[in-house]
Amino acid sequence: MAKYNGKRTPTLYDLFHKNPFSGKGVSKKDDVPRTFKNFFKLSWWHISHIFTVNMAFILGNFPLIFLLLGFSGLLNDASPSPASSIYAALFGTMQEASDPFTAALYGIHGMQGSIAVTTLGTKIMYGIGALVVFTFGLTNIGTTYILRNLIKGEPIFAWHDFWYAIKRNLRQGFIMGIIDLIILVMTVYDVIFFYFNLGSFTTSLMFYASILLAIVYFIMRFYIYNLIITFDLSLFKIIKNAFIFSALGLKRNIAALIGIALLVIIDYTFLITFLPLGVMLPFMILYGYCAYIGSYAAWPKIKEIMIDPYATEEEPEEDAIFEDDVL
Repeated sequence: MAKYNGKRTPTLYDLFHKNPFSGKGVSKKDDVPRTFKNFFKLSWWHISHIFTVNMAFILGNFPLIFLLLGFSGLLNDASPSPASSIYAALFGTMQEASDPFTAALYGIHGMQGSIAVTTLGTKIMYGIGALVVFTFGLTNIGTTYILRNLIKGEPIFAWHDFWYAIKRNLRQGFIMGIIDLIILVMTVYDVIFFYFNLGSFTTSLMFYASILLAIVYFIMRFYIYNLIITFDLSLFKIIKNAFIFSALGLKRNIAALIGIALLVIIDYTFLITFLPLGVMLPFMILYGYCAYIGSYAAWPKIKEIMIDPYATEEEPEEDAIFEDDVL
């Protein structure tokens, strides 16, 4: 059975009317169809909560900051290293005998470069950064819950809702976070690996296949955490349904994907033209707005297929449930 995760055991009336926690109904401005035409209007109305979601994601995933600091190399030491592979042979020859030809070669191939040497400080940053495996899924659960309620038009109590969702979905959120991180790292690694090994038909095919898989999984993420916080399903069925929704909501998903890509491109443009703003945007709004776009695309389709069919029931019981295998 797939029980609806409300703030108390809800009836079908609760799903489509007022929030049982706050006692306040849906405001008129939130009773607007979640269409592309209304997206910018609604996102502007919700901008303060989007900022809050971004802050919650950054604070909740604070180990990522240490991990990025470790990868930046700022704490590494630099050590001299030969720039040429024949440096050692030339150096040995120069010790025994020197002639104009050998000296000329040594002048070209004897150049010294530098390599980064990992220090204790860098290793500490990696160690703290590894804690993100404990925070990633739970933070996504909390922020997705806030965004889903925004898009549903329910009153928001941001920090209370954030922690409520985490407590309610602690086990699944933690496990899904680990799975999510593993898949994300693997897909990024595959794309980079095959890109730098292009040349043959096989590697080219694998490169484009890895890009396609990365796009499909990225779209599935719009639905995965929304399904976790809304239905009591196994992780297997959540992932399966997310995959199905990635096809059922194709138009909305593609529009969301393009929107998120444009935001990332804008931020990257600022990084190479006006660094301070490019660095600030991810900490201010970039994640929150991208996540809002994903949930805006996902929730109406979830509601249409997995919730709306139950609105026709005339006398819902107090312990309303949604059947497990809707998809």
